[in-house]
Amino acid sequence: GVGPASKDEARDNLRQFFRNQKEKDRNPPRHFGLIRVNRMDTPWFEKDTAAVVEFFEEDADNELIHGVILPKIEGWNDVNSVSKHFQDLFGETSPSSPLKDLNYSNPATSPPIISPIPFWAMMETPRAILSASSIASHPSIQGLILGTKDLSKEIRLRPHSHKATRSGLSTSLQVTILAARAYNKLVIDGVYNHFNDDEGFREECNQGKEWGMDGKTLIHPNQLSAANEIFAPSKEEIEYARRVLDCWEAVSSNSDEQFTGVAVLNGLMIEELHVESARKLLERANAIAS
Repeated sequence: GVGPASKDEARDNLRQFFRNQKEKDRNPPRHFGLIRVNRMDTPWFEKDTAAVVEFFEEDADNELIHGVILPKIEGWNDVNSVSKHFQDLFGETSPSSPLKDLNYSNPATSPPIISPIPFWAMMETPRAILSASSIASHPSIQGLILGTKDLSKEIRLRPHSHKATRSGLSTSLQVTILAARAYNKLVIDGVYNHFNDDEGFREECNQGKEWGMDGKTLIHPNQLSAANEIFAPSKEEIEYARRVLDCWEAVSSNSDEQFTGVAVLNGLMIEELHVESARKLLERANAIAS
């Protein structure tokens, strides 16, 4: 983020950046663009969200801007409030949200208000973690982002070596991952501040991937290559996924034997759930390659 005195300048810089990108890129770019706004209870929220609408309307083909990051979201009603705000800003010109057809049951007392722009919720307070399922279930939410530094401060973790295991955060991280998976949302791990420590960064990326994270937020360009390398499916993973699908196809299409819903690959039992995972991995690899 930037200091209070630099908010207007940052907004102008972002405006110019998007206009430069539109002029420069004649073909749709390969990145996924998200804009972070300030909290709803801050004096900068109104200008931030007005700028988002301006950018979004200029980006009619949705080539550059795909969603909004909301900091300090702590529950269903927070998401509803910001959704209503964006509905009002767009008015009758409100675009159709790509999430509008999602229909999740939720014990929340208020019905969902669906934003015309997808949201990504920053999970960075104890209340956010305790409300993770409610937040993830909201139709306006496309993904969850761990704000691990703010969360560490909020739950009063003691300062530790940056190569520690993050044991004090493990429950919060895993609860957030469970909530995301329960409602088929993406979940992104928090930042690693020691941007010159490649070994430690890779260690934390691998830990996040093993736990089920879809990616990692970065604070420096020199972290980009390692993050892409680690979170993208490896050659070995891609090859194994292809072998799983080939094995499944061979067994399930064999007209000489009755298919029991189980295949065997190198002594390992393969079921439908493994096939689904293999398909998703290959889809992700293809999306990254394109």
